[in-house]
Formats: sequence, C-alpha cells, structure tokens
Amino acid sequence: MAGETIISKLEKGRAEFAYEKVKEVLSQDKKIQKEYRSYVKRLPQMVLLNGLGQTIAFVSSKKAKKDQFNAYNFVYNHISQYLESENTTRIKKDKSKPLEEWVISLNSLSYRYATEEVLAFLNWLRRFADGMIETDEES
Repeated sequence: MAGETIISKLEKGRAEFAYEKVKEVLSQDKKIQKEYRSYVKRLPQMVLLNGLGQTIAFVSSKKAKKDQFNAYNFVYNHISQYLESENTTRIKKDKSKPLEEWVISLNSLSYRYATEEVLAFLNWLRRFADGMIETDEES
C-alpha cells in the first residue's frame, strides 16, 4: 500500500500477530480458552496499575510447571514471542533470556518502551480474544 504510514504498518503487524496467537488458543479446550480471554482482558489494567515487571512476574508465577499447560502459559509465551518478533518498535527481547529476567534487566527508557509495546499488543489480543472466543453466555 503506497500511502501506508509506519504507524499503520506497526498496528497491522501487531494485529496479525495477535490474531494468529488467539487462533492458537482456539485449538485448546474451552476452559483454557475462557481463562485466556479473561486474563488478556485484565492484563492491561494490571500493567497500568502495577507496572510491567510485576505483571510479568505474576503471569510467570501462575504458569503451569513442567509438562502441564494452562492459559497463563499461553499469555506468557505470546507476550514473549511478540517482543522477540519483527513487529515491535524501538525494543526487542533477547531470545536467550526468560521474559521476566529480560524485563527486570531493562534501563528506565527501555522499560517504558517495553511497557508501551506490551500494552499495544495486549490491546489487540484483548480485541481478538473478545471476538473469537465464545463464553458460556454466548453459546
């Protein structure tokens, strides 16, 4: 598209990435889908109230360990994968570090950039999860 701005390209990239991640969750059982939808709806507010570091630490603490998998594993992995992707601006996560370790190692400016990126991504995740994942009331 000739008149496409950098901002619209970034938003398109975020949207496509978020759409694919929500589609990934649709292959899981209804319980995980419902929990995922609920978590991604609440996370932006948690980031704004508590900060990115505390929110990531919380999500990390709720992930299932070892071979088990729950909705928090999806949320954690999706945020981490997004920050490692080509869709981010001004900041990119080091693939060799766990998400929580990477976040706490950031300087103040990079931490703000990471927070902005995660909030922008969560906004798209929330929109797609809301539209694509059915709740009990909608069934």
